[in-house]
Amino acid sequence: MKSPITFFRWLTQAGYFSLLASLYLLLFVFNKPEPQIMLPALVMLVGPLMFPLKGLLAARAYTHAWAAYLALYYFCIGIWYAAVEEDRVIGLLITFSSILFFVSAVIFARLRGKADKAEENKE
Repeated sequence: MKSPITFFRWLTQAGYFSLLASLYLLLFVFNKPEPQIMLPALVMLVGPLMFPLKGLLAARAYTHAWAAYLALYYFCIGIWYAAVEEDRVIGLLITFSSILFFVSAVIFARLRGKADKAEENKE
């Protein structure tokens, strides 16, 4: 492993994509909504995750920092679905994915910010 920064970058992406996959499972397998509300449900659940995608793939510290706040929204959604007996498994999967996304994004942003500051001080 090159550095902890690389490790937390990949861990953030693992949390992000597992969260995305679990939301698709929720919408298309476990809790399939009526056809009339499929598009609004898709936009409300998956839409916000599309905003930080480019910055997460480019390993921008600022994007990781604000995307961590976005993970809290999905934590609430996961707890909401975990409270219902039929959706408990997918709710826990969403919850754990959002926790992984949040913690690793915060740690990445902190480590990357310190590394960038150290490079600026060298110059």
